[in-house]
Amino acid sequence: MTKVLWWCAWNTYKEELDDHLKTLDQLSEEAKDHLLHFPIQTWCRVFFDIVCKNNKVGNNLAESFNSWILKARHKPIIGMLENIIIKVMTKFVKNEDELMTWSCDWSPTTIEMYNEFVTIANVCELNFNGDYGFEVSEGNDKHIINLAAKKCTCRVWDLIGIPCPHSIKAIIYKNLDPLEEIHWWYSKETYLLTYHCKLQPVPSQKF
Repeated sequence: MTKVLWWCAWNTYKEELDDHLKTLDQLSEEAKDHLLHFPIQTWCRVFFDIVCKNNKVGNNLAESFNSWILKARHKPIIGMLENIIIKVMTKFVKNEDELMTWSCDWSPTTIEMYNEFVTIANVCELNFNGDYGFEVSEGNDKHIINLAAKKCTCRVWDLIGIPCPHSIKAIIYKNLDPLEEIHWWYSKETYLLTYHCKLQPVPSQKF
């Protein structure tokens, strides 16, 4: 049951979501009703905005930040802010140093996901219409890719900015490089811009 609940959140297109909701209903109608009590637009990737390229469905960022500043939170406001400034300032330096060790132009996690997609693409079957349309089968699932529009019916490419296995299959068929289709936001250049503006040190409270 837990697995089905997670799949409902991770679905990227409506037809897939409908199938999992139907399965959940067969397992427990109460569980389905409880799940749909919460606005589905806030937790299911089918309805996520494709402007922000993101592969997450949780609020881990907020929880991680709260845990990260746990000691500082118990101090008076000025002391708390001073602690947070130091933590952020040193974190930026550490992250920028780590960026310089990257072996390619894309983040390690991006390359890891891309390689997983390539592995899946290798076992997909492809049919081409002679124009820009591709029909790619992944097991019993089938998707349509339009390379001109950079769209796949699975919507993964749109949602996360990394070509999905189906589009990778089509891109390779056209003798193109799928790596060039990864969104710029995952590039080393973009990450360096994130840490370009430095936090400046501040004197003690009496100043």
